Amino acid sequence: MPGSVLPLLVVTAFLAEEPKMPEPELKSLDPPVLLPNGQEFKMWKPVLEFAKTYYVDGSTGSDENPGTKEKPFKTIQRAAEALQPGERVIVGAGVYREWVRPRRGGTGPDKLISYQAAPGADVVIRGSRVVKEAWVSSSAAKGAWELGLPSDYFQGGYNPFAIPNITPEQFKPMDWAHRWEGKKPYTLPRGLVFQNGRRLRQTDERADLANELGTYWVEPKGPRLCVRLFGDADPNKATMEITTQQCVFAPEEIGLGYIHVKGFTIEHAGNPFPFPQSGALSTWRGHHWLIEGNTVRQANGVGIDIGDQFWGLPQPKTKPAWHIVRRNTVTDCGVCGIQGLATTNSLVEENLLRNNAFHPVEQYWETGSIKLHCNNGTLIRRNRIFDTLHGCGIWMDFANVNSRCCENIIVGSRTVHGGIFIEASLEPNLIDRNVIWDTQGAGLYEHDCRGQTFAHNFIGNSSGPALLLRGRITDRKLNGQPLGGGMHVAVNNVSFDNKGGLISTKDPQADTGGNLDKGIVASFDRDTLTLTWHVTGDVPACAPLKLLTHDLLGKPLPADKRVPGPFCDVPRTLTAVLGGGEKAK
Repeated sequence: MPGSVLPLLVVTAFLAEEPKMPEPELKSLDPPVLLPNGQEFKMWKPVLEFAKTYYVDGSTGSDENPGTKEKPFKTIQRAAEALQPGERVIVGAGVYREWVRPRRGGTGPDKLISYQAAPGADVVIRGSRVVKEAWVSSSAAKGAWELGLPSDYFQGGYNPFAIPNITPEQFKPMDWAHRWEGKKPYTLPRGLVFQNGRRLRQTDERADLANELGTYWVEPKGPRLCVRLFGDADPNKATMEITTQQCVFAPEEIGLGYIHVKGFTIEHAGNPFPFPQSGALSTWRGHHWLIEGNTVRQANGVGIDIGDQFWGLPQPKTKPAWHIVRRNTVTDCGVCGIQGLATTNSLVEENLLRNNAFHPVEQYWETGSIKLHCNNGTLIRRNRIFDTLHGCGIWMDFANVNSRCCENIIVGSRTVHGGIFIEASLEPNLIDRNVIWDTQGAGLYEHDCRGQTFAHNFIGNSSGPALLLRGRITDRKLNGQPLGGGMHVAVNNVSFDNKGGLISTKDPQADTGGNLDKGIVASFDRDTLTLTWHVTGDVPACAPLKLLTHDLLGKPLPADKRVPGPFCDVPRTLTAVLGGGEKAK
């Protein structure tokens, strides 16, 4: 949060307090990964064996049933009421319009509570409702229609069409964002509208409906909704859905642990802009969650949140930490795809993120595809991030300690910062072997940092420099120390066709050797994840970094010889080195 001042005592607590939780046996990754302090990153290993399985089928089930395969429950929430540690639920195909609230957590890696979509089944959990009432023609614009929103659509007093994206109460502690208070789109309501599954864009004013198809406007306080559909269609002949919930999968009780969520499509959340961070899928300040293989999309605010949510909220007995977020697809989230505050000992890997940060609100400083604050011993790796519309691909925000960001592919970020941004950190962190392409902004960016390492990255086609090491820009302090800059290790990177050159900095740096920015020919095919490149000129000598043991493709690196970039070799003829990945679209 540039220019922000987190309360000093709270930040100190984030850094000093050790997670208090059961300590399961930790396992190495394959191949092992070292953190900046030289210690190996290890993670708890989930045991996906269960003593009992419940079943849910929205078509044939009943919540009066015992939840067996022959007599399944109808709702996922009924299973949540029944599940005990070491048990799971298998959910059959269908659309479930629920807020799934886990009632309890597991007790260890071998006693998880697991929520799983049936193998091969399309299981969708939606925080929206189909509009059944008749729309009437509106005077707002030619082709416009309107509807009075029935109060019985909104249970528990939560109407996202009557609550702004950020309330005045939310703004109060966010002093860095006060200049936006009272301004649109922050004052606009947080409800989303869909036409046959396609999200409409909210307009600032009623009259704006005349200018664009596929738009909607909400009367103040949300009693009425006006739409102008794609194709000037009649909403009475379309499937119209509106968000009615803040979250889609999230406990009501804070601090639940050892919960497994796998294989669902989780969508249509009318959630707020942070803070707090309230994801469509939220751990709700829990610990030891395994979130894998889900699709999370079409959230007004955050897709997945995995941390403290907000420093002013009550904290659970066990520190939020030790999450595994892997192989999820997170798309079309308005502010951030994956977000966490005080992200400790967590693994965020192999996720696909697309078209996130669709709200044009980057300069209130909470947007991005992955934005994790106060990382401590956390590993962010092997994520593929495309088209972050108003923010960074990855933002490591404030007081990061002993964390690593590596092997990510980041394409098409549109930002005032960089494809990867690390902020306000005085202890070592490592950003290595990433491919960053086509950034509006810098490739790698830092400010208010000192002593970070940026190594063996491939950065191409940025509108700014490959590395913008901006140094100190605010008067904030961290644990009583003024923030950085300079004394970074920025070595062995490859820079191709970045408009601002290789490195831009005003500070003395510890080491900037071994970087390559001359004689490079390169192109990148985002559909096949193929980087094709070669070098025609001289290649600088590179000093090995002991923390790097393998290249981006998993090949062991020789101990005595290194070359610039994330690969074992620097090709002298045209060579495709990243092919075989899943298509970006």
